[in-house]
Amino acid sequence: MAASLPQQSMLDQVNQLWSMLDDMSQTNPESYQKFIKRHLQEGLEQCAPPEPHTCVETRILDPEEDVLYINLCGWSRVPAPESDSAPVPLSAGKLEKLNEGNEVYKLVDVAYNPRVLKRGEEDGIEMDQLIRLAMKYIEQQYEVRLTRSYELASYKLKGSATRMKRSLSGPAKPNPQTPESGGSLLQQIRCLRVEGEAESSPSIELFTEKGSKPRKAGFIEVLSSTELEPAPVQTPSYHLSVSKDENGRATTIQLNVHLPEVSSVSECDLAISQDDVLIEVQDRYRLHLNLPESVDEESVNAKFNRRSRVLFVTMPVL
Repeated sequence: MAASLPQQSMLDQVNQLWSMLDDMSQTNPESYQKFIKRHLQEGLEQCAPPEPHTCVETRILDPEEDVLYINLCGWSRVPAPESDSAPVPLSAGKLEKLNEGNEVYKLVDVAYNPRVLKRGEEDGIEMDQLIRLAMKYIEQQYEVRLTRSYELASYKLKGSATRMKRSLSGPAKPNPQTPESGGSLLQQIRCLRVEGEAESSPSIELFTEKGSKPRKAGFIEVLSSTELEPAPVQTPSYHLSVSKDENGRATTIQLNVHLPEVSSVSECDLAISQDDVLIEVQDRYRLHLNLPESVDEESVNAKFNRRSRVLFVTMPVL
């Protein structure tokens, strides 16, 4: 079957380029060598594997609770934003469940252009936005609900580097044969492949909330830059009281939080340590309090009254 006009036109342009390079190699060898070296260097940078940058630990709340790690990586194959107001591209692998010794957890690898992560290193707010952008993508892509809080791990990568590269790049194909010596440089360039790389690059798609198109691992997602802004949340009204025994020793801390826009306790994300409490309702409420006494977080009791829309949290004091 004859090639379509656009394809034929492209082939003609490619042939013209090869012809021009052949002429340049004869008439101006120095410029020819500079041209080839520059484009080979650019090609090597584009084919460089992703590099680990930051590991984030958070939690999946729905459909079932689980620990989630997000490996943020720098990858030259992911394009940088065209401007400060342009969408931020990202590339992501699959949501995997891994078993590492006695630890079972879920993991997603997310890659940004290295320049994007460099700006995040220089601006903590921008890094927070990149992390929340990755979390928002994971929620919408894999239909899970995450807690709004996260922690930065002390290490850059969870799991092995080999698994991370395979997750982002896709399975590698067998290495092609090395081109025979004696041919022209241009003929050898035609046969060049980067070791371990698949012949095809990840497909490029636009990420939209309404899209129902199946997605594949290793593609490049583009989210609207407006989604970088964290959703505005309210600080709910609350009442905190401390009960004491007859000797004046604190026994229980009672926290009552009014959440008028909440209809079920499943919408609330409650995290309690010995010294503080964090209550979050996605995109609506956030309350973080330092506790006046150390509490036993294992014995905390929380109840939600649907009629009054009040969350009652009872915390025994240590």
